[in-house]
Amino acid sequence: MQIKAQLRRELLSKRKNIADKKEKDLKICNNLLNSLLYINCDKILFFAALDDEINTDYAIEAAISRGKTVYLPKCTDNCGNMDFYKINSLDELITGSFNVREPKGNSDKFNDCSNALCVVPAISYDLKGFRLGYGKGYYDRFLEKFSSVSVGLCYNEMIIDKIPADRLDLPVNYIITEDSVFSV
Repeated sequence: MQIKAQLRRELLSKRKNIADKKEKDLKICNNLLNSLLYINCDKILFFAALDDEINTDYAIEAAISRGKTVYLPKCTDNCGNMDFYKINSLDELITGSFNVREPKGNSDKFNDCSNALCVVPAISYDLKGFRLGYGKGYYDRFLEKFSSVSVGLCYNEMIIDKIPADRLDLPVNYIITEDSVFSV
């Protein structure tokens, strides 16, 4: 755990200094929107980005306008549990747990993994799809129950060779960067 904590501090510092962030965010979102992963899904589970994360707002709005069913997470407790709820607009979000924007209401809870795609946030990914998150385990708990495709969004320079993983850590199926979409 100490190794992960140190790595987390180093990589968070590095991510805060990403050059050309807006341009890279747009390229990553466009690579997602042009991918077969996105094109072939009916439901997409996004995250509402923090300031130094890859801004997903453009992709969320595009998915809604293209008729995809869009869900965002809402923390249900402080023990690492969250549920996803349908949104029709970014205007439906409020600042919730950990200063993360989340859906206001509790209607239309996600419960059907068929033809769904989950976009997973991370500080960093490794080449096997393991992620370094913020250490609370929310996405690991969720992905344990999620039986469809998961994809991580990551800046090229934030992909590292190996992230220490334990038995509770679950990799994503694909990673999308500003330059590529690849299976892990």
